[in-house]
Amino acid sequence: MKKKIKIKGFLIKKKFLNKSELNKFERNLINFIYKFCIKSHKIISNRAKFVLSLNGNKFRLAAIKLLELIEKKDKDLFYKISKNCADFFSIDRIDNNKKMQQILKDFFGTSFDTIQRRQPIMLFNKKNLDRLKYSWHQESQFYPDHKIGLHVWFPIFRDVKGKSDGGMVFAVNGYKKNYKFTLVNSKNSWTQKIPKINVEKNFKSFSPNVKRGDAIFFTGPQLHKSDDQFNPVPRVSFVIRYLSNSKNINYHPLP
Repeated sequence: MKKKIKIKGFLIKKKFLNKSELNKFERNLINFIYKFCIKSHKIISNRAKFVLSLNGNKFRLAAIKLLELIEKKDKDLFYKISKNCADFFSIDRIDNNKKMQQILKDFFGTSFDTIQRRQPIMLFNKKNLDRLKYSWHQESQFYPDHKIGLHVWFPIFRDVKGKSDGGMVFAVNGYKKNYKFTLVNSKNSWTQKIPKINVEKNFKSFSPNVKRGDAIFFTGPQLHKSDDQFNPVPRVSFVIRYLSNSKNINYHPLP
């Protein structure tokens, strides 16, 4: 019997998404914005249509600038796009990616058939913009009814060059327990469940260097947050959450 994979907090998988797959995903996101805004925000829709006429690095940079424009001009629209943009079919293609299926099967073991995918969301990190950043938190505290969870985060449009480039920060070995938290809600922002522990004092922090096509998998209790952003070019990423509340679990990913 094949040994199940144990992820101790987080795992970085290089070249997890091939460039062709990622190119289609990025283009479909901008196409979604074009269609989503075509009736209510024609200027944004027309700008998205123009971005779709570009290719390569010009397309990717213009796509980031488009998202930056939307966030600046209409925060409510940006929040709606971030929450609803996962309706396009490319998300399902990532789910059905053979490498993704194998990791999910290896991780969840006999609970694979009980996996529930929560709505994927787009995350945006811009210099001097704190409203859309996540403070330290644990995904497990957002989904307390699920026994196990595996989440995947990946950047789009550009690479993330480690510390202070707007990526993710992990607390090394910060995956062994759930912490009590303070609930924080702000308008046009993400709900925060900030642990009642000084994470920086109790854990070493690690900011991974990830390129387009790389993916970071992390478990529910793993402490993590948005990194600082000193790069003038914003960072765009997606997170997909896989959960199981099976009562017949004979394998658990944490020791």
